[in-house]
Amino acid sequence: MRLELTGKSFAGRPVLGPLHLTVERGQRMAVLGPSGIGKSTLLRILAGLDRDFGGRLESREKVAVVFQEPVLLPWQRAVANITLPTGCTEAEARRLMAEVGLAGQEDKFPRQLSLGQQRRLSLARAFAARPDILLMDEPFASLDRETAGRMMDLTARLLDRSGAGLVLITHDAAEASGLGAELFRLAGSPAALVRDERAG
Repeated sequence: MRLELTGKSFAGRPVLGPLHLTVERGQRMAVLGPSGIGKSTLLRILAGLDRDFGGRLESREKVAVVFQEPVLLPWQRAVANITLPTGCTEAEARRLMAEVGLAGQEDKFPRQLSLGQQRRLSLARAFAARPDILLMDEPFASLDRETAGRMMDLTARLLDRSGAGLVLITHDAAEASGLGAELFRLAGSPAALVRDERAG
């Protein structure tokens, strides 16, 4: 995946300035920066969800997204929230649910699951799509420290097993470190992407 961005604006206000970004399968990077700097906007461009920008996105890789909110289908049972969007078999969906600690929850509706369980379900859904690159937008936000830690460990294991690349949007450098991601930072106005000095 290669992004050559010349700029991104909202209502005439520049948000992202020129930046060049390449992500390959197996590569892990994290983008840090304050709220409102354009981190989620960058991820939406990489995901192909925002096409109103200057520049060019080239991607032959299969991409899956884990959003800040689980974004589940409330009228579908948990297992169908995996099979319907991804086309995977029910057996594969059940295997992934067991892997993320949701065995026995397959027939529950999202409202019957805790936030942590919903996040694990959305993670299982993402990996069911067999992505080459996983895009994650603050996936551990609003989780308590213990649950967030379990989610990070789980994500790391799934990444290791699948070989997928990662672009993580986060406020927390410790999350990036826990997933073995190289640190980058959005800074300035309009924002530019720079390698974080803590990455060495």
